[in-house]
Amino acid sequence: MAEAENAFSKARLEAFSDGVLAVIITIMVLDLKAPESDDLAALLKLWPSFVIYVVSFAFVAIYWINHHAIMRAARQATASLIWANNTLLLCLSLIPFATAYVGATHISPLATTVYAALQFVCGLAFSLTYSTIVAQRRDDAEFMAAARARRLQNLAALIVYGVSILVAAVSPLSALALFVAVAVAYVVPGLFSEAPLPRAARSEG
Repeated sequence: MAEAENAFSKARLEAFSDGVLAVIITIMVLDLKAPESDDLAALLKLWPSFVIYVVSFAFVAIYWINHHAIMRAARQATASLIWANNTLLLCLSLIPFATAYVGATHISPLATTVYAALQFVCGLAFSLTYSTIVAQRRDDAEFMAAARARRLQNLAALIVYGVSILVAAVSPLSALALFVAVAVAYVVPGLFSEAPLPRAARSEG
């Protein structure tokens, strides 16, 4: 196992992850089918597909940004980090399917529930990946202080995803609003108090 760990670098792990995320976005956009007629009404009927595509694109972009940030904090590509990262990529690779399902069913309760459940699983996988990195830096007090803020942010997102699973069965559009709220919370600076990565983390990788 030690030889396998030495064969991987953080740069290789990140490059592989970037490639997978790029493919995920490409697959999602290919699922947007143009209407066969030039009737405006036919185009407007596609609004559920466009809305869920934008939401999914935002989520994938946020995962990509945060994935890059936590990988810079990792000290090495250990076996546990490699497999936790693969688990995260497995979950994220299902986003195009869930996105297409929601769009094809016009944001139906079942499809939206499946989408919400997937977001919850993706959040768990991200938290698992981050936990393996935190384990590498338990001796770094400055990093651990920043890690607590990020973990609270991830926990808050998981709670919202969990609520959205229940809400989706009753009001898919309300669940969609919760997804957007999570995306906004990660994008808008200051909405969550999160300290920047410590200098030691920024200088590595």
